Amino acid sequence: MTTATAPRAPEFMPHNVPTTESHDRTAANIELFGGAFFEAAGPALTTSLNRAVNVRVIDVAPVTVQDIVGELSPPWVFVEVKYQRGATGRHWLILSREAALAIAGDADEQTVDLETHHQEAIRDTMNQLLLAAGPPLLPLFARSVAYQPATVHVSAGDVLPGDLSPEQRVWVARAEATSDGLRFEMALTVDEPLAREIASLGAADEPAEAAETRAPAPAPEAAGSSSKIDLILDVTLPVAVELGRARMQIQDILKLAPGSVIALDKSAGDPVELLINDRPFAKGEVVIIDENFGVRLTSIVTAAERIRSLR
Repeated sequence: MTTATAPRAPEFMPHNVPTTESHDRTAANIELFGGAFFEAAGPALTTSLNRAVNVRVIDVAPVTVQDIVGELSPPWVFVEVKYQRGATGRHWLILSREAALAIAGDADEQTVDLETHHQEAIRDTMNQLLLAAGPPLLPLFARSVAYQPATVHVSAGDVLPGDLSPEQRVWVARAEATSDGLRFEMALTVDEPLAREIASLGAADEPAEAAETRAPAPAPEAAGSSSKIDLILDVTLPVAVELGRARMQIQDILKLAPGSVIALDKSAGDPVELLINDRPFAKGEVVIIDENFGVRLTSIVTAAERIRSLR
């Protein structure tokens, strides 16, 4: 039985900083980024905890790492989030002990220590979140974004993982997760190089007057000189979903009969591959829609990777 928790002060209290045009631009885009990233957190936590969880961004500000951890009692949990494609750099998702236990499914056992099985549960949930975070970020980055598997670090006292230092300045997008009788916060750090990259995306803070005075886009070419891609737009290509592969000897194939089981090279829950004309195009997860199987795309192969696959 989950016990209700009374509302309390925010876990992360960033220091005030002067407001500048550059600050406002960065804050606006990081808020968009944080909102898209944490959009995937609600469904991932709902699936992992088997209870409806809502997640929303409640604050974006530049702080030091000490500003974040200083409000939390150790041990702290640092989830290392690295990009696989779409961007460079990494994030740290910082959790308090209470938040870590909640994500690990032990929200009712606040007196227990963080054990290895808690770390494994947190890593599994974070990997689900990262897998689902790519599609919501696609409109902001205008390209496919994917993350590497998460790494979980537990730190206490003044010992921080990796090259983090208490004085290091970062941007932080702070999110609140709430459910029936449950509340905790998560802080996603964005270091300065990555913050500059995110700030340069789109024009979140462009004044309306500037948008109106921009040079108009060049007119499209005449129909007679349109791209040659138009010639093949109606070409049909076979689309296949590959659950996995197996290598077998001919004598084993001849022994196959109804009811035989073939072990594939993928584990249950791994993403399936979508092939177009026998070439990798995307990865996704199997879903059921109105008693029919379908595939929800979670990542798209980049143009460079598609070109390499054709060679």
